Amino acid sequence: MEEPRNLEELRADVEARQENILWEDARQGGRSVDAFLWKGDRNAKPIQRAGLVIFCLMFLLLAVACASIPFQKHFEDGWSIDFFMSFGSLLISLRLFRNACLRPHPPSAAREKGGVP
Repeated sequence: MEEPRNLEELRADVEARQENILWEDARQGGRSVDAFLWKGDRNAKPIQRAGLVIFCLMFLLLAVACASIPFQKHFEDGWSIDFFMSFGSLLISLRLFRNACLRPHPPSAAREKGGVP
């Protein structure tokens, strides 16, 4: 069984997480956000999932706007470029929405007994 952490360790851990003053710390924090966006996180908090859905809706809106341009211009020159832009935005939007909807893993028997997963 784990020993409870003392107050000093907890304070040091919180301070380490909040230090984004240096370039290396900010880059590592950005890396975790990028990993959350593209790979998803099964243990994400509901507010993180809601933020990801809003970010997804931005790309979906961009896809709809790019897809409507050829209809407004009656399919004049360059409509294939608009199609590829809207299709790319739609794919990004679907990927982000999938990552926002990931469910946590069900607890296994090893985790319930306190064993190694």
